[in-house]
This record gives sequence, C-alpha cells and structure tokens, in this order.
Amino acid sequence: MRVFIAEKPALGQVIAEALGTVIRKDGYFECGSNNIVTWCIGHLLELAPPEVHNPAYKNWVQADLPLRLRPAKYQPIARTGDQLKVVQQLIGRASEIVHAGDPDDEGQLLVDEVLVHFGNTAPVKRILINDMNANAARKALDGLRDNREFYGLFQKALARSIGDQLYGFNMTRACTLAGRAKGVKSVLSVGRVQTPILGLIVNRYLANKSHA
Repeated sequence: MRVFIAEKPALGQVIAEALGTVIRKDGYFECGSNNIVTWCIGHLLELAPPEVHNPAYKNWVQADLPLRLRPAKYQPIARTGDQLKVVQQLIGRASEIVHAGDPDDEGQLLVDEVLVHFGNTAPVKRILINDMNANAARKALDGLRDNREFYGLFQKALARSIGDQLYGFNMTRACTLAGRAKGVKSVLSVGRVQTPILGLIVNRYLANKSHA
C-alpha cells in the first residue's frame, strides 16, 4: 500500500482529488485500493525541553550552562497528537511512502522528522507540488523522485531547528540569571531571530527619539 503524507490537510485533499476514487476516513483518505493520503498539521513533533534531557534542568542554575541537549529528542505536540497517531499507524502499514511536504527545507523536515521518529523502513518517494490544485498534483505524480535526493535539505532544516533550540534555551537562561543578579525579575527571552529584530526596533526608536 502506498501512503502519501502531506504537509497540511488542504494539500492532502488536493492529492486525493488527483488520485481519484476518494473515501474520507478519520485523518486520511482512501483513494482506490492501493493509495492512502494522510497529512500533518504543520509540525506534529517538537524538540523536547531541557528537563526531558535531564530533570535537574527544570531549575535554572548557572552551573548547568551550557545545557547538554544532544542528541536531540522529540515529543508529540499535544494539540495534534491524534493526527500523529493516525500517521504512525499508516506508516506501519505502508509498503511505500510518498513524502508530500512543501517543496522547501522546512517542508522537507516536517515529514522527514516524523518518518525518522517512527523508524520507518519503507522506501520513500518525494512529490513536489507547487500549485494547490489537482491538475498540478496529477502532473507531479508523474515525476516522483527518491526522497534520499533531498537528504541535504532535511539536514539543513534540522540543523537550524536544533541550533535555534540550543541558542534560545542557553542564552535565555544565561541572560535571565544575569538579570536576576541585578534585580530583574522577568524572564529575558533570547532567540536567534527575535533578538536581532528587537535590536533593530529599539535602535530605530532611539534614533527617532533623539531626532525629535
């Protein structure tokens, strides 16, 4: 049985329409006798917080920095847990899987991380659909590629995700603990993207204030 895993429900609907003979089930479509289309709802997994790696990390202590969060661990996202179970069951039934994430690095990660998490051993093909319509999906079905061709794209997104987690957790704790030593009671959140953007906003505000 061939199982398509789409990045989102709307894309799953498009693929099902392209395959034809659609029967709606709970969390997936049956399309004829040999095709099933299921979907993620954005990321179904998230990187586990520090206390999953080490219960002692629940307390913020300077001596624990930098936090040791490798190898990375994943956990289900609570709000999409039911759909994750559907995808897991279908992976177990598949003789072949078709990765239908969006054609970018994040779309590659989103489905691949689920396949890795559940230890998939079935061969995986990759479908690249650029337009959300059945005609585009039908054309893409004729051009399936080996998912291994996109391993580098998966690794790129994975490295960014893990790097963001390591930077965010460690720097947030370091800055918050330094702030507490000076009487600051709030959490000082730090992120690879959010902090430079905040800096740009503050600099612009100060420049405008000085000009006035």
